[in-house]
Amino acid sequence: MHPTPTLSDTERHALHLDGDGWRIQSIYTDRREPPLYEERAALVAERLPQWAVAAGQTAGWVWTGLGKPEPWAVLCATTPALSPIARTQWRPRAKRLERFTLVSVRGLRLLGRMDCAADLLSHQGEDEVAAAQLYSLVTKTELHSVVEQVRDSLSKPARDRARRRAAQVSQWWRDHPVVTR
Repeated sequence: MHPTPTLSDTERHALHLDGDGWRIQSIYTDRREPPLYEERAALVAERLPQWAVAAGQTAGWVWTGLGKPEPWAVLCATTPALSPIARTQWRPRAKRLERFTLVSVRGLRLLGRMDCAADLLSHQGEDEVAAAQLYSLVTKTELHSVVEQVRDSLSKPARDRARRRAAQVSQWWRDHPVVTR
């Protein structure tokens, strides 16, 4: 048996247009169905550099399958420092990674579930996408705990963003109490 040849992006796009593949932004898979958790992690790991830690809505997409993985939200360690080219190309947020719970899935390092929720509350991006990911990612008790945990460490715009997103999730829980996650 011969190994399956790797398809070019053009060929994968053609499969998607024919209904024989699945695509979201720059991520393609040869299956018709959306990828599951570990498959999403592997697909993102193919695109991100080795030093990157998926965060924000990118990590939220891996955890929940909701929204989109791009624009890439990545963290990098403060030391060793990245090259200026990598910083310009990926625009990572440099953090002390030992403060976070990191999970490794299929070669992808990403924020743990609760750290991802905290990042989703305050990181830039679409409010509805972040709220949808939070709705699926955490329980009511966990959301309130995360909000309390991050409230004092945020700037005013990030605090306002976190308040809007938490209010949206709470409203959805009131409006749709029987939706399973």
